[in-house]
Order: sequence, then C-alpha cells, then structure tokens
Amino acid sequence: MSFNRTGTWLAALLVGLVAATPASAQGLRDADLFAPAEPSHYGGGVRANEGFFFTYDALYWTISPPERATVGINTEELAVNRNVWWTNDPDQTFTQGSTLNTSTFQTLFTPGQRIELGHVNGHAGWLFSYMKLHQLSQGQTFPGVQMYFNDQEWGVNNLPHLVHDVGAAAPVPLPVWFDSVIMDLTTKLWGTEFNLLLRTHPGQRGGIFEWFLGARYLEFEEQFGINANGTPPVSALADTVFTNLANNNIFGPQLGLRWFTTNDRWQFSAEGKFLAGWNSQNVRLHGFVGSDLTPTNFPRGAGSPGFPLAMPPTNADYISYMSVFSPVVELRIEGKYQLTRNVGFRAGWNGMYIGEIARPSRMVNYELGQTSVLGILRYMNRDLAFLQGLGIGIEINR
Repeated sequence: MSFNRTGTWLAALLVGLVAATPASAQGLRDADLFAPAEPSHYGGGVRANEGFFFTYDALYWTISPPERATVGINTEELAVNRNVWWTNDPDQTFTQGSTLNTSTFQTLFTPGQRIELGHVNGHAGWLFSYMKLHQLSQGQTFPGVQMYFNDQEWGVNNLPHLVHDVGAAAPVPLPVWFDSVIMDLTTKLWGTEFNLLLRTHPGQRGGIFEWFLGARYLEFEEQFGINANGTPPVSALADTVFTNLANNNIFGPQLGLRWFTTNDRWQFSAEGKFLAGWNSQNVRLHGFVGSDLTPTNFPRGAGSPGFPLAMPPTNADYISYMSVFSPVVELRIEGKYQLTRNVGFRAGWNGMYIGEIARPSRMVNYELGQTSVLGILRYMNRDLAFLQGLGIGIEINR
C-alpha cells in the first residue's frame, strides 16, 4: 500500500470505529450520527458539542517556489569573468557566464489531506492532527545553456580543470556549454501534532474561544536536480548530472487559538497557531561531472581538441547537517453547515508560513576544487516557504 493512501484508509477506519461502537461513544451522543440538527434562534446560539470529534479534509494547496538562484556562479553579482577559447584559433574567445536560473519554477497546486481526532469534556480536552501534501514536481528543459564554474588549480602541473593547449604560449580556458539542460524540483510536506484544548464560556454574543497548547512536528523535503548534456568537444563538461536533496525536520512547542460562533445551522471559525520549531536539517548532494571525459577521448598532457588537459570524469557525494530555529505560523478560516445533529460539512482557507528552511536549489556550490567537484553551501540554509489553499471536508460532533 502506498503512503499516499495511508491517510484515506486511516480516515475510513476511524469513521467505521465511531459508527460501530455506540456503547463506548457517549461523547458522540451514542453515535446517533444522523439525528436531526438542533438549530437555535436565541441570542446564545447553538450549544457547543462535547465528547469525541473527528474531521477529515481534502486539501488543495500551493507551495511557493524557492528564491531565485543562478545555475552556476552568478558572474554579475560576484563581478567575475573568464575569457574562454571557442575555436581552433586561440585568439577567438568570448566571456563565459551563467545563463540559467531557477526563476522559471512556479507556484502550483497539489492535493493533500488532513485528519483530526479529539475529545472535549466540559471546558477541557485534547486534539490530535495529521496532514500531508502529495509530492509536487515540476521540470523544464532549456537549450544552449552556459554555466560558470569556480575553477581551481589541480592535476597536471597545477593547471586549472578547464584549460586546453591549442598551440598558444599558455593553455587557454575552455567554455562550459551544454546543448540542453533538464532542471527539476520536487517538494513534499507532512506533519502531525498533539494539543491540549481549553474551551472558554460563550461570550455575550455567543462566540466561544478554544486555546491549544502542545507539540508539533513538520517535515519539509525538497529535491533539486540538473541533467546537463552536451557533445564533446564543444561541451567541455558533458555530461554533468546531480541532485541536491534537503530535508527539514521541524519540532517544537505550539500555541494556538480558535474562535467560533454559530447561527442556526451555520458555524464560522477562525484559527491561528504558532510553532517555535527547532529545525534539524540534512542536505545530500550526489552526482558526477564530465562523464564523457574518458581516457579514450582526452589523452592527458597531449589532449584532444576541446577536451581539458587534466580533468577526468569526477563523482560528487556530500552530506551536511545543520540546525536552526524555524518559526511556523498557520491561519485557518472556515465555514460549516450542520447537516445533522452530529455531522457537518465544512470548507475554508488555510495559510502556512515556514521560515528558516533549507531549499536545495540555492545550496549548490558550483566549484571545481583542488580535490573534488561541486559541494554544498551550508550558509544558504535559511530560505522560506509559504503554503496556502482550500480545504473541504466532513466533521463529526464538533
């Protein structure tokens, strides 16, 4: 059974248990789910239900893309440049740059689900919640892409990676150019929470407040991938493929407040929660650079036309662990229509802000180092995400 189906089966199981155990479900008024609703037209409004409650929501949310990042070194921002050789004439050069960035990633919708289960007796109770958004994936293909790599000296005679001898007084740099680049981004989110619940007396106009105090866990995972292909000798680093995966594990205490009021069969509620989260991050970069640089097509020292003198195909495999404080704020506005005494249909809007998270597209170090290639920019682990969208579901006895 896939993990995506787990929430649906869990919801069905809980509804079945509620409906099948009237003797033990006194909080659900003997599980009489389809008794007529009891609307009130008096100033105090409808009395708030007590006992066990259960809700299931189908979600349809967006996830904001990460901040824009250059695929390669941003030569304009860092004020660096490199004149590279392009033809058999060492005097024919142009200025190498980076022509691709991640601004093409969009804010898209993805489905999900949320399940809540709890109990209220008088003015006190508890609430358990689980939510999950399905994997959101997007990718694009771009022709004719340049990538500027920070090229350090290594190999034969301490030469840079991207140099070639074309008969000039000194070896000349080669361009990093790809015929096509596939860039993709995959994002996932799930979380769970447990809260103690404190319900106040109704106000003068019938509104009731519910305070939440508990703990919450959120996992925000994102993967950024590059598949850059070219044809040697025009493309000096063909083929280059890597993925960078960032996992944010956010846990901490949570405080929340919900207000709701009823009128006849209708109920309106507004809810806010704040999580002071400790974010344990792990980032894993894996791939290779220049898989076409095999010993058969670049004899070291002599070199084939367009191939580096000293660089072979090189693997990249890194993992980094960081910890930061990540605040999370969630807002929820909903309306509910009471179908029966214990069953209601509800719909509303949700928004969630998650701060100080690692998003992998900004954390790639485009470097050809002295002993390795690529890397992880640990200090770029403080991005953000904003999620928002609709929720439609069923509610039993709340």
